[in-house]
Parts: sequence; C-alpha cells; structure tokens
Amino acid sequence: MRVQETTVDYNHVPERHAAIHARLENWARWVRVRPHGWCTHPMFKNFRASKQWEASPHISTPVDTIDAALIEKAVCALPDKHRDAIRWWYVHWGNPVAMARALAVSKQGLADLVDAGRTMLQNRIGKS
Repeated sequence: MRVQETTVDYNHVPERHAAIHARLENWARWVRVRPHGWCTHPMFKNFRASKQWEASPHISTPVDTIDAALIEKAVCALPDKHRDAIRWWYVHWGNPVAMARALAVSKQGLADLVDAGRTMLQNRIGKS
C-alpha cells in the first residue's frame, strides 16, 4: 500500500508568527549571498538614471543589521534540523523534496520544522 502525500503550502505563515517572520526576512536579506555582489563599485551600486526613477521610484527598506545579527546568533543556537530548515526556508529556498530528504523527514515534516523553528526563535528572542 502506498501512502498518499498531501500538498504542503510552504508559503503559509501563521498569524502568530507574523512578527518573527518579518524579522527573519530582514535577517535573510542581511545574510543572503548575492552572486554579483562586488561587480560594481559601491558608489554606483544603486545607480539609476533619472528616467528610471520616474518610471519606478522603488526605495527598498534598509536592513536592520543589529537585529539581523541578533537573529543570526539565535538561529545558530537552534537544534540542527530546525536551524537547517529555517536557513533553507528564508535564505536558500531550494527544492523542498531534496531538503526534506537531507533532513530525513517528510515534506510535511519539513514544514513542521520551519514552524517549530519560528516558535523557538520567537520564544528565545521575544515577540518585539
């Protein structure tokens, strides 16, 4: 008999995790490695011509580096599977089946590890 797998929504974030999710997204922007990081001189990194600013005046939210460092320290202190699941979900975001296999859990188990990891971080560093 074959076990039927259900579809897992990895994009769902419970309302109780809204605050820690925002902080984890800030952390992910801080920790993520960019493939073209230093191809441009830092002075011209965000250069846009005046017509580009008029067409799309997008100003990104600055990264809170102090909070990101605090989150990094807390993520490092998580148990191995929870830490790897959180890093996968926020930083690397690859194939969920491969990550679940690497952690020796099911796809739902991977989602549960991310959920439990968020709860641990929320309890460890507070809800603010």
